[in-house]
Amino acid sequence: MELKWLALVLVVLSLGAGLCDGCLEEERSALFQLKPFFEFINYKFQPYNFELNPKKESSSNCCEWERVECNPITGRVTHLFLNFSGSNKMDWYLNASLFLPFEELQNLSLIGNSIAGCVANQGFERLSLKLDKLENLDLSANYFNDSILASLSELSSLKSLNLAYNIFTGSNPTNGIEMLPKLNNLETLDLSRNRLGNNILSQLDGKEGMKLNKLEVLSLYDNLFNNSIFPSLAVLSNLKSLDLSYNQLEGAIYTKDLNALSNLEDLILSGNEVNGFIPSQDFYGFSNLEELNMACNLDADAGCSFSLQSLGLFPTLKTLSLQGFNINETRMASYSHNKGLNLRSLEELELHESSLPSNFIQVFGPLISLKILTAHGIDGNNTPPMNDFCELINLQELDIKGNNLRGSLPMCFSNLTSLKKLSLSYNQLFENISVLKSLTLLESLDLSFNQFFGNISALKSLTLLESLDLSSNQFSGNIFALKSLALLESLDLSSNQFSENISALKSLTLLESLDLSSNQLSGNISALKSLTLLESLDLSSNQFSGNISALKSLALLESLDLSSNQFSGNISALQSLTLLESLDLSSNQFSGNISALESLTSLQWLDISNNKFHIPSSLRPLFNLSKLKDLNANNNNIHADDHEMSHSSAPRFQLSTIELSCCGSGGSFPQFLYHQSELWVVFLSDIYFKVDRFPFWLLENNTKLATLSLMNCSLSGPFQVPSYVHSALSYLDISNNAFGGNIPVKMGAHLPVLGYLNMSKNYFNGSIPSSFGDMSSLEVLDLSNNQLSGEIPEHMAIGCSLLQVLALSNNKLQGSIFVGNFNLTNFSTLELNGNNFTGMIPNVLANCSYLYILDLSNNSIYGEVPSWIWNMSELAALDVSRNQLFGRLPQWRGYASNLEQVAMADNQLEGSIPRAICSLNFKLQFLDLSMNSLSGTLPSCFKPVSVREVHLFKNKLQGALPNAFHDSSSLVTLDLSYNHLKGNIPNWVSNLSKLSYLLLRRNHFEGEIPIQLCKLDRLSLIDLSQNNLSGGIPSCLKVFALNYVPEQYIWHETIYYGMNSSVSIEVPIEYTVKSRSYNYKRRMLQYMSGIDLSCNKLTGEISFETKNIKKIFTLNLSHNSLTGPVPQAFSNLMEMESLDLSYNNLTGNIPAEFAVLHFLEYFNVSYNNLSGKTPERIGQLAAFDESNYVGNPFLCGSLVGKNCSPVETPFTPKASAGNKDHGFIDMDAFYASFFACYVMVLLCIAAVLYINPYWRQAWFYYIHMAVDSCYYFVIDNFPRSFCSGNM
Repeated sequence: MELKWLALVLVVLSLGAGLCDGCLEEERSALFQLKPFFEFINYKFQPYNFELNPKKESSSNCCEWERVECNPITGRVTHLFLNFSGSNKMDWYLNASLFLPFEELQNLSLIGNSIAGCVANQGFERLSLKLDKLENLDLSANYFNDSILASLSELSSLKSLNLAYNIFTGSNPTNGIEMLPKLNNLETLDLSRNRLGNNILSQLDGKEGMKLNKLEVLSLYDNLFNNSIFPSLAVLSNLKSLDLSYNQLEGAIYTKDLNALSNLEDLILSGNEVNGFIPSQDFYGFSNLEELNMACNLDADAGCSFSLQSLGLFPTLKTLSLQGFNINETRMASYSHNKGLNLRSLEELELHESSLPSNFIQVFGPLISLKILTAHGIDGNNTPPMNDFCELINLQELDIKGNNLRGSLPMCFSNLTSLKKLSLSYNQLFENISVLKSLTLLESLDLSFNQFFGNISALKSLTLLESLDLSSNQFSGNIFALKSLALLESLDLSSNQFSENISALKSLTLLESLDLSSNQLSGNISALKSLTLLESLDLSSNQFSGNISALKSLALLESLDLSSNQFSGNISALQSLTLLESLDLSSNQFSGNISALESLTSLQWLDISNNKFHIPSSLRPLFNLSKLKDLNANNNNIHADDHEMSHSSAPRFQLSTIELSCCGSGGSFPQFLYHQSELWVVFLSDIYFKVDRFPFWLLENNTKLATLSLMNCSLSGPFQVPSYVHSALSYLDISNNAFGGNIPVKMGAHLPVLGYLNMSKNYFNGSIPSSFGDMSSLEVLDLSNNQLSGEIPEHMAIGCSLLQVLALSNNKLQGSIFVGNFNLTNFSTLELNGNNFTGMIPNVLANCSYLYILDLSNNSIYGEVPSWIWNMSELAALDVSRNQLFGRLPQWRGYASNLEQVAMADNQLEGSIPRAICSLNFKLQFLDLSMNSLSGTLPSCFKPVSVREVHLFKNKLQGALPNAFHDSSSLVTLDLSYNHLKGNIPNWVSNLSKLSYLLLRRNHFEGEIPIQLCKLDRLSLIDLSQNNLSGGIPSCLKVFALNYVPEQYIWHETIYYGMNSSVSIEVPIEYTVKSRSYNYKRRMLQYMSGIDLSCNKLTGEISFETKNIKKIFTLNLSHNSLTGPVPQAFSNLMEMESLDLSYNNLTGNIPAEFAVLHFLEYFNVSYNNLSGKTPERIGQLAAFDESNYVGNPFLCGSLVGKNCSPVETPFTPKASAGNKDHGFIDMDAFYASFFACYVMVLLCIAAVLYINPYWRQAWFYYIHMAVDSCYYFVIDNFPRSFCSGNM
C-alpha cells in the first residue's frame, strides 16, 4: 500500500516538473494578431456591460487572462472566450485562419461580435485539418446566414454547435442546412432565434447516409415552425431534449407524429398555442419522457386552453410546467370523479398564471411522488382550499405565493413534515403561525406580504432554517425565539411591529443578510458584533439608539442601512468596513466629521443626510472614494474648507448625483465640482456661498446634467447660460437668490429641453425673453417675486404648449393678459397676482379645460366676472381679489362644483349672492367675498359642509343669519362683520366644534348672547361688538390662545419632477385692541385670545369663570350697561394686555391687585360709578394717567386731582345707555386745558415726525389705515354716529 502511494507522489511530482510557466510565444503572438478584430481580448471579461470601462489584464502571461484557458501541462490554449469583444464596426467578415495556431483548441466562443460571415477562402473549413480537437463552437448573437453552413460542416470534431440569434432562413437548398448532417459527432445543436421554417428539417436527412445520429439536444426556440414539423423530426431518433418554444404550433398535437422520438426525455413547447395531445392507436408512448413544459403564448388572440386529459399519455413524467392556461371547470369536473390523472411519477409540478378550478389538486392526484409544487398567480376566484395541500405529504418544496389565498393556516399543515422549503408570500393569510412548529425539516420559510399577527415563538423549533422571511406582516412582540435558529443565513423581519431589543441575534453567527427595517425595535446594537459573516444589514426605520461601535467587526458588509433611527456619536467604527458599496446613515443624530469614510474605497452609494455631521463643502474627506457615484448629504452642518485653496488636488470620484443642501456657510463655490464631468443631478440648495455669479461652467462641463437646483444659495450677479445648446438639462431651480439684471435673451434657445424652470424670488428686471417660447418641453415656469416688467411674450404663449404651471406673481408686468395668439391650453395653475395687468379677464382661458388654480388678484383688471369661469369643471381655486371688477356675480349651472376656494374680495361687485353657490356645498373650503357691495340674504340652500373659512365682512348683507353654517363642523373662521344682518345669534353655533374666530362686529344682531357659545372649546377671538345684544354675559364663555399656527387652507398641492409645490391663501382678521383696529395674520393670531362685546346693551354683573379666560389677551366690555364691581379675579389674568371696561355703570373700588398684571398696556375704566381711591402708581398701573379713570365722580386720589377726605357716599344712578352726567367737573376749565394740551401734542408730534423718518413712515401708515376705516364707516352708517345705532 505504501509503495502505491509513493508511486502516486512520484507521478504528481514528475507532472508538476513539466508544468508550463506561460503560454506559448507562437500562440501569444496569434492572440495579438486577433486583437484588431477582438479588441478586448486582453481585457477583463464584462459581458453585457458596455457602460463600465473594461479593465486591461495586468499579466503578460496570456494563460492568466480571463478570456483564455490553457492546458496546465502543455501551456497550449484550449479555450477562447471572445464574447462581446469585437470592434465597433457592424457586419464585418472574419478570417477564421487566424485561429490555426491554436492546435489544441477545444472550445471557441465568439458570441455577440456582429460577424456577418467569413473572408473568402478563409472560412471555418480551414480549421478542419489542424483543430481536430475543437468540440464546442458558439457563434450565437451574430449576423451569420445560410452561406456559412457549408464551411462549418467540415468541422467533423464538433460535438456542440450554437447558431442562435443569427439570420438563418434555410433558403439555400444546396449549401444550407443540408450540410449539417456531415457533423456526425454533433450532440447539441442550437438554432434558436432565427427565421427557420418547416422546410429545413427535411434537409437534416442528409445525403449518402449522412445523419445526425448522435444528436441528443436540439433547440429550435423562436422560429417559424408549425405542427407539420413533427414528422420531419423522425430522423433524429436519439433525440433526448427538444425545444420548440415560441414558434407557431397550435391546437392539438397528434401523438402518431412523435412515435420515432422514443428516447425523448425533455419536451419544451412554451409560447405556442398547443392545447393538448390527441392519442393514436399505434402510439407507443414516451416511455422516457420526464419533463414537459407548456406555456401559453400571451399574444394569442383567443386565449389559451388546455386538455389535462392528454397528460395521461405521459405516465413517466417527473416534471410538468403549465403556465398561463385557461382550463375551464366543466372539463375538469368530469375527471374529478375518477382517480385523477396517471401522474404517479410526477416529482415537480409548476402552475403559473393560470385559471384553474379550485379542486385542481385532487384532479392531478394521487401525486404520491410529488416533491415540489410551485403555483404562482392562480386565478384568485378559484384558489384551492388550504386543506387540499395537506394531502401532499411527501412534499419537500411548496411555493404558492401570489394566489390570493385567504384565511388561517389549517392544522393539517402540520402533517407536511417533509417540507424543506415553504413560500406563502403575497397572499391574504392571517392569524398566528403556531401550526408550523412541527415542520422541523424546514430550511427556507417565506411568509412575507400577508396579514399574520401575534408572536413568533412557534419558530424556535425550526432549527434547520437557513432562510426566513416574515416581512410585511403584523407580527409583534420580541424576537427571542430566533436565538435557537443558529443555521440562519438570511433573515428578513422588515415591516412588522416587533419591539424590544435584538439581543437574541447574537447567536446567529452564520447570518449573511439581515433586514429588521420598519419595526419598533429599540436599544443598542451590541448583539450584532458577533455576526461577522454579514454582507447586507438593514436596520432602518426603528428606534435604535446609542453608538455603532458594534459594527466595526462586520468587515464583510457590502450594504448597510441605518437610516431613520436615533443613533448618535461619531462613525469611526465604519472605517474598517472597506467592502461597503452602499451606505445609508440618513435621519439619525450622528455628529462629528466624516473622515472615517476615507477608507471605504468600494463605496458607490452614500446617504448621510439629516444628521449633525460637520461636512466641508469641498468634500475633501471623500476624495479617495474612486467608485462613488451617488452622494446625499442634505441637512447637515456644511462649512467652508479653510484649506481648499491651498490644496488643488482633484477628487478620484466622478459623481452622477450630489445632494448637498442645507445648512450653513459653504464659503466659495465647491472647487471639486470643476473636476466633475458626468453629473446628472445636482442639489446645492439652502447653503450660503460667497459667489457673485451663476456657476454656468457646471453646465459647460457636464453635458449629461439633467437636474440643477441652486435654490437659496445667496448667489448674486447676472445669470449666465452655457455657450452651447445644452440638450440634457430638464430641471433648473435658482430661486430665492440675489441674481439681478435681465434674463438672458437666448436662454430659451440654449436650454431648449427645460421642463421645470424656477427663477422666483430674485431681482431680475427687464422683460421676459421671447425665446422662452423655444422651450417646447416646458411644463413649469416660475418667475414670481422679481421686478420684471413689460407684457407676456406672445411667442411664449404659442410655443410653450405643454406648460402646466405659470407663476408670474408679484412683478411689475403690465398690459392685457393673453391678447394675441394663445396655445397654452394645458394650464393647471396660472398665478398672475400682484402685477399691473389691466384689461378684462381673457376669454381664451375658457379653452384651458384642465385649469385647477387661477389667481389674478392684486391687479387692475376690470369688467364683469365672465360666466365661463363657472363652466371650468376642473377649477378648484379662484382668486380675483383686489381688482376693479364690477357688476353682479353671474349665475351658473353647477359645472364649477369642484371649486374649493373662491376669493373675490375688495372689488366693486354688487347684487345678491346667486343661488348657484349652493352647488359648492360639498367641496367649498374657503370663501372670501369681503369688501364689496353685495346685498340681500344668504341663499337658504347654501350649506357648505366642508368649509373652513368664510369672509363676508364689509358688504351690505341683510336679514337673519340662516342655517347656512348649521352643519359646517370644520369651520375655523366666520367673519360677517360690517353688514346689516339682524335677528338672534343662532343656537346652532354650538355645532361649529372647530371654530376659532367668530367675528360679527357692527351688525344688527339682538337678543341675548347664546349660552351655546360655551360649548366651543377652540375659540380664540369673539367679536360681537357694535350690535344690539342685551341681557347678561354668559359666565361660561371661554377663549384660549392656540399657540400654534392653525392649519391654513391649501389651494393646491402638486408634484412636478419629484418636487412638491403648494399654494395657500391667507385673509387677515380685523380686531380691535387697545382702542385701535388692527389686521392680524395667522402667525400673530396664534398668540391672541380676546373677547369684544363693546357697544351693545348688555346688563348685569361681570362674572367670567377665570379658568376659562386665564390666557386671555384682550377684553373689551365698554359701552354697555354693566353693573356691579370690577372683578378682583381679573388680577389672575396674567397675560392680559388690554382691558376696557369704560362707559358702563360699574361700582365699587378698582382692585389694587391689578398692579401685578405685568403685561397690561391698555386699561380704561372711565365713565363708570367707581368709588374709593385710585390705585397707587406702582407696577404696571404706573403707566396709566387720569384719562383712564375720568368720569368716575366718586374716585379720589392724585390721578383724578381730588382729595380722598372727607369721603363722599357714592350713589348708584339708574342704568342708562344715554347717561351723560359727568359729575362735578368744571367743564370750562376742562375745555381750556384740553385745547392747550391738544395744541402742545400736535406740535410735539410734528417735531418728532420731522426728526425721525421711521416714525414718520409709521405715522402715515396708521393715518392711511384710519382713513380706510372711516371710509367703510361712512359707507355703511352715514349719518349714524359711533356706537349709537339702535343702542
